[in-house]
Amino acid sequence: MLDVARLRVLREVARHGSLTGAAAAMSFTVSAVSQQITVLEREAGTRLLERHARGVRLTEAGWALIRHTDVILAELRAAETSLAAIAHGVGGRLRLGSFTTANATLMPRAVRAFQRQYPQVELELVEIDTDEATAAVAAHELDLALVYEFPVVSSRIPPSVELSPLLVDPLHVALPADHRLAYREHLRLTDLAEDRWIQGVHHGSTIDVLPRACRKAGFEPRIAFRTDDQMTVRGLVAAGLGVALAPSLTLPAIPSDLVIRPLSDPALTRTVSAATPAGPYRLPSAMAMIDHLRRVAEDLGL
Repeated sequence: MLDVARLRVLREVARHGSLTGAAAAMSFTVSAVSQQITVLEREAGTRLLERHARGVRLTEAGWALIRHTDVILAELRAAETSLAAIAHGVGGRLRLGSFTTANATLMPRAVRAFQRQYPQVELELVEIDTDEATAAVAAHELDLALVYEFPVVSSRIPPSVELSPLLVDPLHVALPADHRLAYREHLRLTDLAEDRWIQGVHHGSTIDVLPRACRKAGFEPRIAFRTDDQMTVRGLVAAGLGVALAPSLTLPAIPSDLVIRPLSDPALTRTVSAATPAGPYRLPSAMAMIDHLRRVAEDLGL
């Protein structure tokens, strides 16, 4: 295999037309330059230089190798620049996963602020729920993911994933405008024991959050519809077909035709965290994104 350091020596010999000139430019001895060229010719399997009275000239093989050397050295300089940018968090790629309700406010605002500060970082965004997100982070398919945990559901966070808590997100309840309890300022789950529920989770471990919280409160919820689409949830509630849980993260995007009331049940409070691969190395751009996520959470009052 050809050695890059020796290719640099050949490039200097070609530039100066002599071993002496290359030696002076690289602060080498002439003997050291000659030895490097001899080894490079052995690696290449052919003569690269021809000596003459006024110095040296490249053979046809030598010129061919120089053309490739220019490309190789340019690519190496580009690689060094990219690595330096990644090391300082100002370049490279950041793969970010985020769940649906975080995509209403938290993720977009953080990404906007991040891109203003780090415009050279290539962002890859994907919508993904907690179970799939933690698996993707563990497999290094994502560099960072927003995830959430409820106290009523056992955590399934792999040991190879590290969580950085961002905020505590108490759930509210969304009611149709003409609901019998719309006038109340605060509600308990037991107040809604006779209502039908539109559950904003269709699959995954958190599908048990609402049923477990209701059973703990002493009743079995009447779930009329399950969907992962928050627009569908709002439409069904607005039409009077049921009530639904509404995370605090989504409240700025809730339409005015719904009534939102806080719930007093601690089982329906989730912790939102940033998940990253565990280990001593931290991708600088991922840590910068976490800082922006924390600032947005503070701005939202969570």
